[in-house]
Amino acid sequence: LRTLCFDSLTVCGQELPSGPHGCTEGSCYPATGNLLIGRAVNLSATSTCGLAGPEHYCIVSHLQESDKCFECNSQHRYNPHHHRNSHRIENVIYLTDTNGDNTWWQSVNGQENVSIRLDLEAEFHFTHLIMKFKTFRPAAMMIERSADFGRTWRPYRYFASNCTRNFPGIPSNGLHHINDIICEERYSDIEPSTNGEVIYKVLDPAIHVKDPYSLNIQELLRITNLRMNFTKLNTLGDDLLDRRFDVLQKYYYAIYELVVRGSCFCYGHASECVPVPGVDTRENGMVSSWTVWPKQYYSDNNQCNCNGHSTQCHFDMAVYLATGNVSGGVCDDCQHNTMGRNCETCKPFYYKDQIRDIKDPRVCVACDCDPVGSLEGGVCDSHTDPEMGMIAGQCRCKANVKGMRCDDCKEGYYGLSQNDLLGCQPCNCDPRGIIMTDAPCDQISGDCSCKRYVTGRYCNQCLPEYWGLSNDLGGCRPCDCDFGGAFHNRCMMENGQCDCRRHLIGRQCSEVQPGYFCAPLDYYKYEAEDATGHSPDVRPVHRKHTPSHMVTWTGPGFARVKDGAGLVFTFDNIPYAMQYDIMIRYEPEVCDITSVQLPSSLRCGNLLPTEQLYTVTLPHHSRYIQMPRPFCFEPSNRYVVAIRFQRHGVSHRHLTAFILIDSLVLIPKYTELPGFQGNNPEAEHRREEMVHYMCLDSFMITPMPMMLIGCFFFSLCAACQCDPQGSLSGECDKVGGQCRCKANVMGRRCDQCAPGTYGFGVSGCTVCNCHSEGSLSHQCDPVTGQCQCRQGATGRACSDCQPGQWGFPSCRPCQCNGHADLCDPHTGECTACREYTAGHFCERCVDSFFGNPVLGSGEHCRPCPCPGNPGSDHFNGVSCQADQNSNQIICSCKQGYSGPRCDQCAPGYHGNPGLPGGQCLPCECNGNIDTQDPGSCDPRTGKCLKCLYHTDGPSCSHCQHGYYGNALSHDCRRCTCVTAGTLPSACSDGQCHCDQQTGACPCRENVAGHNCDECASNHWNYGQDRGCEPCHCNPQHALGAHCNMFTGQCHCHPGFGGKQCTECEQFHWGDPQVQCQECNCHPLGAEMAQCNRTTGECECREGAAGKRCDECARGFSGDFPKCIQCHPCFQLWDDALCQIKRDLEHIQYTLQKIQENGITPGVGDTRIKELEKKLKQVQDLISLEDGDRIHQLIGQSIDDIRAEIALTDGRLMGVARELNITAEEEGVLRGTLNDLEKELREFNATVADKQRLLEDYLTSGFKYYQESLKTEKKANMSVSGPDSPVEQSKETRALTEDRLASSKNKSLRDQAAQNKSLSELQQKAHDLDKKTHHLSLKVDGVCGGHSNDIVNGSCPDSQCGGAGCRDDEGFHVCGGDGCNGTVSASVEALDKARKVTDSLNSILISCVQLQDIVFLMRDVKNQTMNMLEKAQMKKEHFENNNNKLKDFIKKIKDFLREEGADPESIEKVALQVLAITLPVNKTILDKMIMQIKDSLSNLTNIEAVINQTSQHISKAKELLEQAKDAK
Repeated sequence: LRTLCFDSLTVCGQELPSGPHGCTEGSCYPATGNLLIGRAVNLSATSTCGLAGPEHYCIVSHLQESDKCFECNSQHRYNPHHHRNSHRIENVIYLTDTNGDNTWWQSVNGQENVSIRLDLEAEFHFTHLIMKFKTFRPAAMMIERSADFGRTWRPYRYFASNCTRNFPGIPSNGLHHINDIICEERYSDIEPSTNGEVIYKVLDPAIHVKDPYSLNIQELLRITNLRMNFTKLNTLGDDLLDRRFDVLQKYYYAIYELVVRGSCFCYGHASECVPVPGVDTRENGMVSSWTVWPKQYYSDNNQCNCNGHSTQCHFDMAVYLATGNVSGGVCDDCQHNTMGRNCETCKPFYYKDQIRDIKDPRVCVACDCDPVGSLEGGVCDSHTDPEMGMIAGQCRCKANVKGMRCDDCKEGYYGLSQNDLLGCQPCNCDPRGIIMTDAPCDQISGDCSCKRYVTGRYCNQCLPEYWGLSNDLGGCRPCDCDFGGAFHNRCMMENGQCDCRRHLIGRQCSEVQPGYFCAPLDYYKYEAEDATGHSPDVRPVHRKHTPSHMVTWTGPGFARVKDGAGLVFTFDNIPYAMQYDIMIRYEPEVCDITSVQLPSSLRCGNLLPTEQLYTVTLPHHSRYIQMPRPFCFEPSNRYVVAIRFQRHGVSHRHLTAFILIDSLVLIPKYTELPGFQGNNPEAEHRREEMVHYMCLDSFMITPMPMMLIGCFFFSLCAACQCDPQGSLSGECDKVGGQCRCKANVMGRRCDQCAPGTYGFGVSGCTVCNCHSEGSLSHQCDPVTGQCQCRQGATGRACSDCQPGQWGFPSCRPCQCNGHADLCDPHTGECTACREYTAGHFCERCVDSFFGNPVLGSGEHCRPCPCPGNPGSDHFNGVSCQADQNSNQIICSCKQGYSGPRCDQCAPGYHGNPGLPGGQCLPCECNGNIDTQDPGSCDPRTGKCLKCLYHTDGPSCSHCQHGYYGNALSHDCRRCTCVTAGTLPSACSDGQCHCDQQTGACPCRENVAGHNCDECASNHWNYGQDRGCEPCHCNPQHALGAHCNMFTGQCHCHPGFGGKQCTECEQFHWGDPQVQCQECNCHPLGAEMAQCNRTTGECECREGAAGKRCDECARGFSGDFPKCIQCHPCFQLWDDALCQIKRDLEHIQYTLQKIQENGITPGVGDTRIKELEKKLKQVQDLISLEDGDRIHQLIGQSIDDIRAEIALTDGRLMGVARELNITAEEEGVLRGTLNDLEKELREFNATVADKQRLLEDYLTSGFKYYQESLKTEKKANMSVSGPDSPVEQSKETRALTEDRLASSKNKSLRDQAAQNKSLSELQQKAHDLDKKTHHLSLKVDGVCGGHSNDIVNGSCPDSQCGGAGCRDDEGFHVCGGDGCNGTVSASVEALDKARKVTDSLNSILISCVQLQDIVFLMRDVKNQTMNMLEKAQMKKEHFENNNNKLKDFIKKIKDFLREEGADPESIEKVALQVLAITLPVNKTILDKMIMQIKDSLSNLTNIEAVINQTSQHISKAKELLEQAKDAK
């Protein structure tokens, strides 16, 4: 079997083995290998050290080499003997050289952007890459591939220690699909500093690949070039501060080994690749060419499966891979309109007949699709596939085409065309303007079906005079433009805006622009008051407006025309040449006939003479009359209309006949205007409306319904021009232009006063108010307001009397006692009284004068002597009066003066008023004296003498000594200085002075407080003469720098004591500068609770030992505290053991020195020198050639050497044992180090997890964390500290245990002694009872009496009985109450012993109860300690999390502050932070907080336990007292 090899440069053939080939049984593929082997020439790097000459480089200082700097010289290829310093790129193909030494490639120092590239000669399958670095791995790098021999490049993977910063925009959230391009951070850490690896696999094992032979996967594996780009060096950070060469020379890229794994393409027909030329066949190298089989191979060896539609096929590698290595055959030249790998599908434009077999020649039927409307020129579905929505023979229509044959346009489309990619064009009909939405347009022409008022091809426009295309039934709405306000009835289609005339606004032009108005139909009116007449037969008559009555006239009023008189109207303001009707407005009195003389007009075609005379009748029941025919007027002409009024049918004038003429009005002839002509409905409607309006009597005073028709008539929208003084605003009525006038103002422009008013101004006009009795008319002068007065009346309103009179209209003379000529016209009060008089009738003297000025009294007013005359600088009075009894003048003084003649100063004033020019001034005492007290201040100098409110000074302007405050506001308060803290110099008689403004007391040194009532911060010993002393609290051991103000005791941390916390507290020991520990001396074994303050050893009692005296001492046995002294022989053995121990310690010391120095202590080099000396002797003997002596000496030396060897061997064995032990310890330490490294990795993982928790810590987590801190603080306060219930309970328990132990032992000893005494007494009593009969005769005092007289066994003379005495029942009688015998004493002692026994039994029971209490206290302590441990663990956990959180926040802040942090990276960090979540949800966290709160609530039971313990302690004390009494 032969293969063909096609190389990129040569063509060659190779004879393969004739044996069985590996691919004869089926397809096969070569194994992967290292693509670099044999391709060193194809491997290149953009940077290599030493190419141009030797270069120096260094390594980082912590690496374990003695040398730190080396030389790189890559001018020659690497040679293990001659060029070991060459570090070219080909060194990475193999890890070591032939000698087993490492080789590597190395870049130039400090260069960051470096690339390594592999160029292959053909296409290869690339599987994975391995790089082993000598230095730090790159901080950022990327791997790229090319499949077109380097023309284009695509990335495989990015690597960076900070992906966001180095490769912004590249995702780093993990691999989700096999072909994702991501950035990884695990291969870019600065650790390890050497032998770090970067591994990349094209097909990541973590991603499942469904078909590894799919075209996508094959395309991913296929490469012709591979490139590794290093973009950033990993440094220690010193290069950022200093870029010098000696800093950069230790930073470079260096790779020990590079492995590029892959395989060649053989399309399943070869099991191995032909080796690269020049490479050993045993090397795992790659073939450099493609290997294929002849085409006929497939046909010769495998039958083609073409379903009878072809007889030829060929092998296709892609098909083979796609079928999962099952078959790679592809049929050639399929017939019967079939196609496909097995001729199993129909060709385009054909489909598979479902009722025919695939092998039927007629299985493929031609598609029946309109090529104009179907896709791809009429292609239909080749077969039926429900999942893909395919139906055999179904045409695939263009997007806008429908129908079985794709020959119709869809609804909303038209114009089926072959050139149109979508088939049909959209109708584009506006849905608002069409009638039917299902068929909006004609499918041929595309014309849309529009609504009634809609037009346009797409029904997107409104008809003329319509607007607002919408979904309404008609489609558009009529414009309805105002007839007078718009030029026409057309409007904008979008918003309906009509084309408005000037100064007209609004959509329909029905509104007048602000500040303008539209002229009414009777705009051109001429008031009769302004016409010229024949005086005195014509005079104006003004009529006031009454709010309750309707105004039936215009202007200020009428012209009152006498019979036979006339009016002449002149006008020259005709706006438009046309026919005008003349209308006269009037109010009839008598006249009913009027003749009107009108001028002629040539332009208008009047053929009459220059003047025209008409006569009309003015009926009484009407208010206006219109001339029977219109008259033509034209602009720029001056017209004069003369009207004469006289009675009808009479020839003479009537002197009392008058008529009131209001005005003459010119009304345009509306029928001549466009819009009113013709027979269209709009014109007829307008004419009818005008006829109806003209027929109303109110026509002369009300606006017409078509309010803007005046603008149409006159083409006029005039400005309001409201007078700013007479109008309320600049706005006027939209029709007519009437401005809003102020009070009593009239006129269209509000520019004149109304009748009966005057004084036109900014406030309007003022009513004349002419007095009805004093004036001739209610009218007044319009400027001055002066009314026309009757005789005897005067004043503007004719409402005053003549001078010298009052009381209009009943005027009478003024009564002023001859001292005035005029008086008030209404009240009669005299004005301008003379001769120093005053009063309503000038009947009294003015102030500062006295007398009786009444007419007829003969007196006059004289000046008051107080003391000088009024008007002089020596007059101090206000008024005076004559005392009729004393005939003296008594003055009423001014304020500040006193005395009968006001020549003295009043209390509170000072001065010298007795002298001319002298005056009394108020004493300047700031209101701090009693102004009614004559002695409050000096009456001459004004010095304040009696200051009030604790004030002082010449002006009472400051507080007294010992007071402070504001004297000016009567706010002086006593100083509240504490004497003990105030300077002694500031105090006298128990009263101290203070700052008179603030009240601050002058304090002693280091004394503070407003009142000097406390020591300054961090001071104590208040009340001393020298002030307060510094606390001097130890900063490390005190809770703060403050101390007790009186004792100086600092607040110490637990375990520390002393006044300044410089000592360990009581019952503690240690160095206060380091740590204080509790003594915990056992109360039964220690002499005292205090231990040695330096060593912590307790002073033990005899038999006790140990640091806490809680063990039996050496020489004692048993369980503490029941220690029993050992046998005396113990001491002998103990001495021997101590000696052995000392010997062992000496041996251990000797071994240690041998291990350290290799020299035995005490031996030194003497023995070695001795051996060397003997060796020299042996050498000398050999040189002397004395054989016998040599043998003898050798024998002796051998014996000595053997001894030395034995001794040395023993020592070496000891050293070996020590070394073994050291090796074991080293192994343990290495294991510990590994464990620490493992814990460090776990800690790093924990840090990463905590970073993900940042979100909830930043939001709701901080809230619970603060609550947890508060709870933790509360728990610590509850279970720790000197004042906590747990510590108090602990102290109480210790005290109870001490008391129980002492009382229990004492009680037990007393009980044992008393039991023993009781037993002895019982025994003695029993013996005495036995001997009573024998001793009764000898000892009379046994029973306490004599038994000489015995009568029938009774002893009547002896109450105590005796020997032989019996009672009535025959029992022996001996002793009793009152008897002093031995028997009585024994009985009494027996009773006492029994009572003592009962008491001891009760005490024993109480001791058992106390023991139960002890057990209970131990349980409480255990529970408390458990709670304390849990709280401490929680505290440490929260503190650790808090520190980690702070570190993480700091890192984020540092990153955000770092120069060069781009917005994308910041956004990515923000998103990562926002994505962080807590490992538990809020419910679990709330539950944990509730558990903590419950635990804290359980701690409150400590108070109950303490109370119960106190009760038990009290009971123990009572039992102790009872035990003492029992003794």
